[in-house]
Amino acid sequence: MSKRQLPEVRIKNAWLLREYASVHLHELFAKKGDGLADYEELNEVVDKYKKAWDPVEQKILNGMCDITSLEFRQNTLDVFVAPWFYAFSDPMVIGIMMEGDEFVRNLTHEMIHRILTDNTSLPYDHDYIAAWQKLYGKNHNWNTIVHIPVHAVHKAIIYDVLKDPSIKEADYNASLEFGGPEDDYVKSWDYVDKHGYKEIINKLKTIYEPKK
Repeated sequence: MSKRQLPEVRIKNAWLLREYASVHLHELFAKKGDGLADYEELNEVVDKYKKAWDPVEQKILNGMCDITSLEFRQNTLDVFVAPWFYAFSDPMVIGIMMEGDEFVRNLTHEMIHRILTDNTSLPYDHDYIAAWQKLYGKNHNWNTIVHIPVHAVHKAIIYDVLKDPSIKEADYNASLEFGGPEDDYVKSWDYVDKHGYKEIINKLKTIYEPKK
């Protein structure tokens, strides 16, 4: 595993997001009697997430860079934790209802999104969708085409770095339970399993190679 300057990952209590977004989501969707996590409860969740992430952070981030041959452009990556959110990568926001292993799985997923689209090899506004469609086909919808390279890299981390195939099964089953066999995440996982994560990643790397 190569040595490099990895970004500092800061998992943070997103109390402003809680005050200005989570409150309204809570009003819309909470069941009667459900409370909204307060500042101290958010701190407890942040501490739980940090304890789960810290032991594997270096291994996962180094593996991510080695697998993709990419470097993160940013030297600090803030992960904002707030109620009524699930997970997305830019800005990187994650909700509070996960156990530690699920958080690690989801944060790894979002970090892959970030390194694939905000790296030192290509501009942040590069047309990645067109590039991925050229590699993997234009017959996929937006959400599926975005997740084919993400899930290929994630599978490489799971199998070749963490060496724990149960992580992949947990991620696949969570998507299957949420959206069924036609779910976009399930379709992208199925594509990766059919075509092979190593072959997908080999094609992926050609996007980032210097043009001659």
